[in-house]
Amino acid sequence: MQQVRYECALVEQVLAKEYAATMEDYLKRMRGLNDIKPFIGEFEKDFANYIGVRHAIAVNSGSDALQMILKALGIKKGDEVIIPDLTYQAVALAVVYCGARPVLVDVRKTDLTMDVAAVKRVLTKKTKAIVAAHMFGRACDLVELQSLCRRQGIKLVEDVCQAESSCLNGKMLGSFGDFSAFSFSYYKPLSSCGGGGGMILFNDSKYACMAGWMDNWRDDPELLTVGQRFSPLYFMDLVALRVKFKHLAKIIESRKRIKALYEQELMKVPGLRIFQDRAGTDSVPQNFVVLCDARDNFFKFLSVHGIMAQKPYIPLHAMDAYQRFSKGRFLVSREYLATALHLPLYSFMGEDKARHVIDICRKFFLKQRVVMSLKR
Repeated sequence: MQQVRYECALVEQVLAKEYAATMEDYLKRMRGLNDIKPFIGEFEKDFANYIGVRHAIAVNSGSDALQMILKALGIKKGDEVIIPDLTYQAVALAVVYCGARPVLVDVRKTDLTMDVAAVKRVLTKKTKAIVAAHMFGRACDLVELQSLCRRQGIKLVEDVCQAESSCLNGKMLGSFGDFSAFSFSYYKPLSSCGGGGGMILFNDSKYACMAGWMDNWRDDPELLTVGQRFSPLYFMDLVALRVKFKHLAKIIESRKRIKALYEQELMKVPGLRIFQDRAGTDSVPQNFVVLCDARDNFFKFLSVHGIMAQKPYIPLHAMDAYQRFSKGRFLVSREYLATALHLPLYSFMGEDKARHVIDICRKFFLKQRVVMSLKR
């Protein structure tokens, strides 16, 4: 039986020799551990140019990136930050760690990104920022969010951790907000080799001092002001990112090819719902989300046939840690939680494996139709 799972190490295997050569090159040019900083600086400059902003700071993770951004914006106790209910829990944690209150809003049925109408309903005088999380590679309504933030005098933070290299109206996501946060964890198109890594992007040079927060063990007064020490990008993560960055166009093309194949074939399957890019957007997938009313049976069927799909993220309102922040019905994120699965999609995935996934999906829904017809 053919098995299909998230083969995240495939891209690492393809690039292994380049990793080794780059690591050897860096080590030969280093005399001490601090000599890594010029290499990190080169990557920061290249990534900022790629996205289309002036400044970049490489950090240990996307979670650290978000927390540092909120601290730089002066978010503190008594403030409110609006975030989507359907997002990774680190987004809410970054707000809580600053002492502020995360305000959860539902997502749109059309693409599972932040519902701007819901955002408008929860705005208060305490609102200091909006974190627009571009879920599943798809862009939030940044035009409307930018306009709203300007009118209200609040900051717009793009969470691009799941949408690196995706575009809106020809511009890279991460170039619209006052700040943007990126993650380079293992399943992303531009990823470290099983480690972490993240990036902060911005245009206002007054925030460049944030880079010093990762050296605060040297300066007690500043450490007390920031409240903690943040970690820099690690050496092995840098090596993997520098190599992958040279091959990013090929990595993206491989993912978009599988995404297009899934869309073309699965949109024809009765009983299965998928999402497609809306006009003006071009998304790079980090997974492929499908919705199915018989989700649990569908999941079991895929598993029996060697397809290792993933269960959905748990929306924030459904987590015990965020119950006190959960006001509202969250109808769309509830539907996602009850019906969603993520099908395997990864860098350099072969079309043969994608077609096998499609074939098994078709078999399940054909079986479902037969069962329903017999019941009638």
